[in-house]
Amino acid sequence: MMQEFEKWVARVLLLNSALALGVSLGLLGEPQPADALPLLYGAAMLGFLSAVLSLKRWKLGLWGGALYYALQLVSVYPFAGGWQFAVKAGVSIGLVLRFHSGVVVLNLVALALLAATAAVLAWRYRAPKTWPPR
Repeated sequence: MMQEFEKWVARVLLLNSALALGVSLGLLGEPQPADALPLLYGAAMLGFLSAVLSLKRWKLGLWGGALYYALQLVSVYPFAGGWQFAVKAGVSIGLVLRFHSGVVVLNLVALALLAATAAVLAWRYRAPKTWPPR
């Protein structure tokens, strides 16, 4: 049962990272600012490589997937300019929190998929060990 869920998590990561690659290459959505493209492309490649490793059932792929979703979890947009952070790689449904100094967006899809990836990782570390280790 859990192995099927692990495959599902890996396939969703593959789909999500493929969408992010399409956005970073300018094939999908609106054009991205030039300064955001290296981070967006790097995140998309991290997700894609992590998905391939996850489909091969390597724990490193799950850790990469967790990092991929953690990058997308929170976006910060200040009102007065200055430092901002946003990685919009893949599917996003956000909870918008407005403060006096700016806006914080919590990506609920990334939060749910990060929780699913963490559950698979927890299961993999409690599962019986096999040889050779992966």
